[in-house]
Amino acid sequence: MSMILSTLFASLPRRANAQKQRFPDIAEFRGLVIAAIRRQPGVDTVVADPSDPARINSKIDDVDIGSDVTNLFGYLNSYPDEDADAAIERFARASAGARLSKVGENDLVAVIRTQQHIDQLKSMGTDPLHEPLVGELAVVYMADLPDSLSPVAPKDFPARALSDLRVIALNNVKKWLPKIVSDDGSDILHLYYVDGNTMLSTSLVLLDEFWLTISANFPGDVLFAVPRRDQLFVFDASNPKAQNAARQIIDVTFKDGFNLLSDKIFERRNGKLLAQA
Repeated sequence: MSMILSTLFASLPRRANAQKQRFPDIAEFRGLVIAAIRRQPGVDTVVADPSDPARINSKIDDVDIGSDVTNLFGYLNSYPDEDADAAIERFARASAGARLSKVGENDLVAVIRTQQHIDQLKSMGTDPLHEPLVGELAVVYMADLPDSLSPVAPKDFPARALSDLRVIALNNVKKWLPKIVSDDGSDILHLYYVDGNTMLSTSLVLLDEFWLTISANFPGDVLFAVPRRDQLFVFDASNPKAQNAARQIIDVTFKDGFNLLSDKIFERRNGKLLAQA
């Protein structure tokens, strides 16, 4: 790894220093999560999916719900200082409780996902409210609940046009602008994330206000990468090393294997988001 990347990754908050995994077996870890889900109110049955060591099949208030522990497993192994019991409990509450939440306009946010993610939601019977963004990326509208982000459907806002919901969702994301944290790896690149709501970190690319706040560091065109759902990497496009640095960041992140979003490099040129060929 280059010196630039070594410096940047050393600065990331709470990143694991030890190579030994906290939870060495995902199937055993899934057992801990199943036990936590069973403690939630309204849970009828919770069973391990025999075809996938990370999947859980639940019936909650007569509704079939599928969940996957892959991202939680990877996160807790990469961030050993995190409270595992609390994280598992949040996951269990989210798995059991999202169906009960009353979603209002104050909860609506715009989240970056891939078209593949949208297809997966549809295959599970969900009708996600979404629109294309750039390349393989799309904007998915979700409810920002206490323990999770939950996709919303057009039927959840029957009296609202998508253009209205877009404005509402982006305004709700803008409320988090004061919580942006920047880790400066070098003059070439910065890492940005939203403290206290990291899953909105990639949503920053949608906000002109965000790009304005970082214009002192990046006055011209930029490259950006969103290899994980909770991190945004921005690179100075005028630097000849930017392309290689972006690719290395993506490759290293994908080796971690959790909360993955996109392995592509994108651009913001003259204020427009573009996908690299």
